[in-house]
Amino acid sequence: MKKIKHLSLFLILAAFSLGSCNNFTELNTDPNRMDKVTPGALLNPILYGLAVYNWNTSNGFAMDLMQVSLPTNSSGGVSRYYFNDNLGNGTWDTYYKWLNNIKEMESLATALNDPNYQAVAMVLRSWVMQLVADSFGDVPMTEASRGSEGLLQPKFDTQEQIYTQLLVDLEKANSLFVTTSGLRYNTEGDFLFGTTDALVSGQSAGIVKWKKFCNSLRLRVALRMTNKNNQKSKTEIEAIFSNPTTYPVFTKNDESALLTISGIFPQEVPLTRPQDFTSYRGVASFFVDNLNTWNDPRRDLFLTKSNNVFIGWPSGYNVAPVVPVTPSNMNQKLCLAPVKVVLLPYAEVEFIRAEAAFYGWNTAGKTANDSYMAGVKAAIEQWGGVIPANYFSVPEAAYNNTLQRIMLQKYYALFFCDYQQWFELNRTGYPVLPLGDGVPTGNKMPKRFKYPETVQRTNLINYQEAIARIGGDSFSSKLWWQK
Repeated sequence: MKKIKHLSLFLILAAFSLGSCNNFTELNTDPNRMDKVTPGALLNPILYGLAVYNWNTSNGFAMDLMQVSLPTNSSGGVSRYYFNDNLGNGTWDTYYKWLNNIKEMESLATALNDPNYQAVAMVLRSWVMQLVADSFGDVPMTEASRGSEGLLQPKFDTQEQIYTQLLVDLEKANSLFVTTSGLRYNTEGDFLFGTTDALVSGQSAGIVKWKKFCNSLRLRVALRMTNKNNQKSKTEIEAIFSNPTTYPVFTKNDESALLTISGIFPQEVPLTRPQDFTSYRGVASFFVDNLNTWNDPRRDLFLTKSNNVFIGWPSGYNVAPVVPVTPSNMNQKLCLAPVKVVLLPYAEVEFIRAEAAFYGWNTAGKTANDSYMAGVKAAIEQWGGVIPANYFSVPEAAYNNTLQRIMLQKYYALFFCDYQQWFELNRTGYPVLPLGDGVPTGNKMPKRFKYPETVQRTNLINYQEAIARIGGDSFSSKLWWQK
């Protein structure tokens, strides 16, 4: 690998971030060869690179898989559960590339004895590591990103080991944050929360938000474990909600982990041609029908009209409907600058709290209905909508004391949030997606990605041990936490 100086890193990143929404593979880079670099120089390229990749994966894969959109010119594709074995290659390569950079950032922060950069790196590492584990299952963690040490065949940690360690790491990160100081090397602000070294009334507003991101992510991790270690999930979630001073979480949209890509060089938007966002594409009936039933203001924000109405086609159709001629489409405003990339929204925290209250756990006095309504309101307002005063008077929109209702609205709250809709469906079975009449018998919703062939070739023994534990390297192999 070539030695890359930090002054050119972001330009190189921007050049390679452009591309089609269906092209998930990115060029690998080696952060371990950088000279005289600070953790602040690495932070924004990491944030930008991950944001662009996650936006593209959501747009090019998750939205079709989860019946948000569908292709109008194809009889195959992920909407009918056709998958190439290399489907997850870009996910593996890209996330491990950025894990390398995050490790370098953490090492530099440790050497400089800067606890805030250490904590930020730990949060980012935990966020990305969970994405990798939830995408594949058992994956390298403890021995990952150690090629410079000569460790080229890392062992695969079990999902249980990974999740246990993520909770430990996020607990430590929370304790490391120093809110009375900011990020001294990011003089123009980090891309996520705009954090600099400036203080207001002795506090760094950005670091406060990073700390809330840390604990909100810890809620996500803990909830994912519910099916396998219910007591651990309960203990973690109750501890966080019961101690907001020690474990602050997002409490409003302004605090959410929503990264805005300005579109001004070098922050190029994920798609350079807006027409690529809507070409040969329509809206799935499942997605739009619920919004119609609720008279939801997100229709105008997410979709266009067809024949003056919002209407979709059934995902996985056998014969394309003839009336109307075309379904509604995605709103091109979603891909125009400034582009909003969802990492972890405040609404998700409220839906986690709603689910916890549904189970009877201690949620600091808030009922499932309280948090359900707060989550719906936040999810609508996050995109600039205004919730109608009578929204919850619609029976189908009101909380009905079921997990299914919570998860249906959470599905919309996780719109354009990497793979989270997919992960949550595989955890809970909700929302229940209709099966199109054009989906061949035997084609099923995938539980995971297959490991890349390069992993099989270069790390065969550890690969074989991993697939033996998870029950084979197939799309149907269930992950540790799945229902």
